Amino acid sequence: MNVSKVEHGQPMSLKERVHFLDIVRGFALMGIILVNYFLIVDSVKGFEMESNDVFHNLVNWFASGKFITLFSFLFGVGFMIFMDRAAQKVDSPNKLFARRLTILLGIGLLHVTFVWIGDILTYYAVAGFLLLFFYKRTAKTLLYWLITLFVIQLLTPLFSMLLNTISTGSSGKPDFADFELTSHNSLTYLASIGDRWADMVTMASSSFSTVYSMFFMFLLGVYFVKMSFFKNMETKKAIWNRIWMICTIAFLITQGSTIMTAVTPFEHTPWMNIVSTLEQNGGLTGSMFYMSSLAMLFLHVPQLRGALMVFTKVGRMSLTCYLLHSIIGTVLFLKYGAGLADHLQPAGTFFIGIGVYAFLVLFSTLWLKRFKSGPMEFIWRQLTYGKINDKSKTNTFQAAK
Repeated sequence: MNVSKVEHGQPMSLKERVHFLDIVRGFALMGIILVNYFLIVDSVKGFEMESNDVFHNLVNWFASGKFITLFSFLFGVGFMIFMDRAAQKVDSPNKLFARRLTILLGIGLLHVTFVWIGDILTYYAVAGFLLLFFYKRTAKTLLYWLITLFVIQLLTPLFSMLLNTISTGSSGKPDFADFELTSHNSLTYLASIGDRWADMVTMASSSFSTVYSMFFMFLLGVYFVKMSFFKNMETKKAIWNRIWMICTIAFLITQGSTIMTAVTPFEHTPWMNIVSTLEQNGGLTGSMFYMSSLAMLFLHVPQLRGALMVFTKVGRMSLTCYLLHSIIGTVLFLKYGAGLADHLQPAGTFFIGIGVYAFLVLFSTLWLKRFKSGPMEFIWRQLTYGKINDKSKTNTFQAAK
């Protein structure tokens, strides 16, 4: 065994973190909270299709599908950072990452069982194993994969719509009855546990497209790290300018399609099929637009860096805050808790989401003044790395002096 490597590897120190990535991660969590809270409340109310208020439109047009996609991109980035560091410290970085994913899967299953059906951690853990096949691939090979997967993702909705037209003559309108979640209407907490697993089986059976899009974003994150886009960002302003321009144009196209679909009666015509296909890729373009726009602010408006750093606190504790937001949301909204969902107007849901995020910012800031990592991040790291070498024996969870 190479003397430069240790048996178990070590977690990343604070000095090694890329602050920009923590900013993006913290920003993404804000959008995820808003989307998830509207999902819970709307599900309890039976997805009223007449909801066309300004708050629903804001969330549907500018948040739905975009922030969870951005989170998936960051998962791919995190994979590369983890593996590059592990490769310097251990002989089998693949095994270390597999152990990390297995622990994440366990956390996700506990989350589904005891908190909320909308868990994304289990999907990340399962799809994350596929990344091990791409760690040593070149950036050029990854680009070929990305192009192929994107073309398939772009064409699949068109083929599906064509088949529906030929076979059933369907109007193409989604059947929102399929999205009813029994666990969101459970009368007691104990009943909700069984109901969540019944919902999970139904959701998992139709989750291929979700996992497909998720894995595509994983690979895109890996590609960005392979291209060193996040390394010495100050010297790569020209590259980030081009990335932002491309992402902005793509976002405007898909966002225009999203708004057009919302304000125009859905007619089953070739044009509307194209518009709908573009709309379905809004998560990809929106997530990259937000990420690159944050990069523009970070690189070109240094006066804003202090304000942007507020997002880093939540970003550094993203697992803890993700779990906390769902605990708070289910307790507030569902019937076995405060049952607010039945009484809230959209504005109330929106401002509760913003309020919970503000609380998480405050909580994270105060916590990180005393500790070096969040509680769930500490547990995840300890279970992943086990023993660490003597040079890093300072407990990452002990109070900072």
